[in-house]
Amino acid sequence: MVFDGIQSLDLTGPLEVFAAADRVSASTGYATEVVSADGEAVRTSSGITLAPDRAARNCRGPIDTLVVAGGHGVAEAEGDDRLIAFLRSAANRSRRITSVCTGAFLLARAGLLDGRTATTHWASCAGLASRYPEIQVQADLIFVRDAETWTSAGVTAGIDLAL
Repeated sequence: MVFDGIQSLDLTGPLEVFAAADRVSASTGYATEVVSADGEAVRTSSGITLAPDRAARNCRGPIDTLVVAGGHGVAEAEGDDRLIAFLRSAANRSRRITSVCTGAFLLARAGLLDGRTATTHWASCAGLASRYPEIQVQADLIFVRDAETWTSAGVTAGIDLAL
């Protein structure tokens, strides 16, 4: 899941892990799609423009791993009701739900981290904990797994999580 202002590595890091796994093992069968709320191109925090594969409304069926990127645009994305509604709906048909960096704020806004342990970028852990007190935030871990929900700290920790 992408939105304006994502950190490009929050998306491309995990995507490269899944693509590499698919190249070395014919049995993985990873098919990745980049989704935005409206299907329109998004601009990353570094100025790269990304063209999603589809709009959230056209993303149906089971999802193995839902990955929510983070970045400077998270604050605005938290107010995007279409994006938040998609996350809630997609979570119900996902085997795993993950976030990279501040993407945890979007999972939290959607209520998907309620009662769970999670992490995010170290500079945002206090903010996540204060805004969403129902989440037990772990500031000293690069990723946290709580049942089917995984969250990671900043940028390259998303690669570790994907591995």
